[in-house]
Amino acid sequence: MSNFGTYQNNTDFWSAVGEWRMGLDDNRGQRAELRRAKTPVEILCSPAYQRGFVTHLASKGFPLDADDIERLAPAAGLLAHVTVFSGKSHFARQLAASNKGSQDVRDQRFKKLMAIEDRDELYLMLMRLIRYLDGSAHVNSLVRSVFYWGDTVKRNWALNYYTA
Repeated sequence: MSNFGTYQNNTDFWSAVGEWRMGLDDNRGQRAELRRAKTPVEILCSPAYQRGFVTHLASKGFPLDADDIERLAPAAGLLAHVTVFSGKSHFARQLAASNKGSQDVRDQRFKKLMAIEDRDELYLMLMRLIRYLDGSAHVNSLVRSVFYWGDTVKRNWALNYYTA
């Protein structure tokens, strides 16, 4: 099991992630660097991610292994776009509950998201959806979903979306 697999149910880990994200508001250079990234590889190769996110988590007692570092890069990039931390519901529920556009338009966006297999494409779509939600995101569900993206996550999102 990856280190993230053991950390994901630890409230101190999520506090450290939130602390790092809030720190981006004071470190606008790192935030801008992460926001400009267009692919997960650009995030992975950025000092803002390696010296920011990865180093911060390690300093809080949550060292990441190489696989974790690679798979969490897109999540950290997405968090740089989040301005409102929604603690009330899953990210898929946020999409369903949005009052922007008709239900048909929201459903089409959701179906397009569920068809994505490529992590670069997933990153770009989620970045657009965060903007669509005016910067709001449920951090835990977003980070976990990006990390584990696949059929199981998609089923979970469908249940959360259609039962919202």
